[in-house]
Amino acid sequence: MLSKLIHIAIVFPALVLTACSNTEPLQTSTGAPVAAAAVPITDQTVIAETVGRATVGSDPLAWANPSTGSAGVIEQVRPGTNNPNGCRDFVTSKQSLEGVTRFNGVACPSDGSWKINGSSGLH
Repeated sequence: MLSKLIHIAIVFPALVLTACSNTEPLQTSTGAPVAAAAVPITDQTVIAETVGRATVGSDPLAWANPSTGSAGVIEQVRPGTNNPNGCRDFVTSKQSLEGVTRFNGVACPSDGSWKINGSSGLH
């Protein structure tokens, strides 16, 4: 009986290891190549683009930036009062590792995208 247990203890692991070994190369999916690390998108960029896509006077809009982990809600979008050229005033919250804050800002169209004018305290 002891010799059978010794035989099983020696042969069984060898069979398991043989079944797990594979000499062929691993198959991988053929997807598009991964691009080089892109420059992280700032919270200002995400907020400005969200304000630009919003309808003036629209309901609150959520925004999120996967590059920074920040998120918030744009609570108000109004026509810019002191800024011509289609600028929009907005109020947004920002939730990040530093906590929750609120900002008032102005976003304006600029070369096919939207930018936040002045220093809003957003990074």
